[in-house]
Amino acid sequence: MDSTYILSAFNPVLALVFAVIFLLIWRRQRDATHVLNWAIGYGAASVGFGFEYFHFFFPALELWMGINIFIPVSALFAARGLCLRHSGRSPDGLLVAILALTNVVGWWFVFGAPNVLARGLTVSTGISALMLVATYAIAKNRQRDRIDIAVSIAAVSIAVMLMARLVGSLMMDGPPVADTREADSFWIISLKVVGLYSWMAFAILFVLRIAADLVSELSLQSITDPLSGVLNRRGFFAAAETMIAGATQSLPVSMLILDIDHFKKVNDDYGHQTGDEVIRRVAHVMDTSAPDTAVVGRLGGEEFAIFLPNTRAEAACGFAESLRALLRMQAHPGIPASHPVTVSIGVTEGHGESLDQMFQLADTALYRAKHGGRDQVQLDRGTEAEPDATARLDLIPGLPG
Repeated sequence: MDSTYILSAFNPVLALVFAVIFLLIWRRQRDATHVLNWAIGYGAASVGFGFEYFHFFFPALELWMGINIFIPVSALFAARGLCLRHSGRSPDGLLVAILALTNVVGWWFVFGAPNVLARGLTVSTGISALMLVATYAIAKNRQRDRIDIAVSIAAVSIAVMLMARLVGSLMMDGPPVADTREADSFWIISLKVVGLYSWMAFAILFVLRIAADLVSELSLQSITDPLSGVLNRRGFFAAAETMIAGATQSLPVSMLILDIDHFKKVNDDYGHQTGDEVIRRVAHVMDTSAPDTAVVGRLGGEEFAIFLPNTRAEAACGFAESLRALLRMQAHPGIPASHPVTVSIGVTEGHGESLDQMFQLADTALYRAKHGGRDQVQLDRGTEAEPDATARLDLIPGLPG
């Protein structure tokens, strides 16, 4: 058997293998719908190239039509998966419109005005358009990394190779004809090469993308508090440590330590499920009220912390007071309105102190707030206010003017 026929078998077999791999991955990560789309795409590719392979053995059955149907479908699902991964949604209307137009024009050049070259150009243009839609979705993702850039390069290179295939075929063989089946035909060989390159390049990059996402998810889980959804103690201190290094007298930082008042009584009187819901709601209010540059974390139990870069003590106290009042007004399921959940907050300002030193100072201020009657904000006594510091209050979103 000619080696070209063996090469022809690689595409459907490899595509099927990767379809099974992505399907198995998706079964373990049901929320990763982009992986399911890649599995469907590789499955369609396997069927399409399977038709192309058996066409050489059963030419009378016109099996070559299968590749014109399934390969564009494969490209659609590959592109759809990339769109879902990078933007969270897919422009299905656009993708389906491209596929439908490709099929209508392509089949016209099969039955209406038979022209192999025009049909090949139509299919290649349709697949290229689908690849460009996926590339655009990646380009819009601000969190793209080197893997995503490599995927974009692969998608663009596939589009280029598809167009180059048409030019190369004209130069080497002349216009292809409807019954082209010669194993050494550039039209046929180039199809196998482009297909093999596409499936291998995308498969490797998709697997790398899935692995990188998994590592990132595990890393995020290791620094995220599962109950509240904000950073855990480890994650908070790691993030705050990177910000405190640049603190100076002119660009200070502030830290807030917050403790839910009488939280043990909440658990005892209303149950631990209610207590857990209080933790979640307090964390949500903190996270949504804090500036975008702030670091919010749960230190453990009912204790939370907020780190505010480029913020003086007065601005931090203003924010803390607004946060305290907002939390006091929050309703909590299972807790009567006559028993509001309150918090005590300790605040300190840093100009180059270590994170541990700032934590001790804020914790001392919190201690005074707790023993001074609770439901209040206390500033570390060692922090002196600057006359113009109140001008920075407007830097904190949500603070009263």
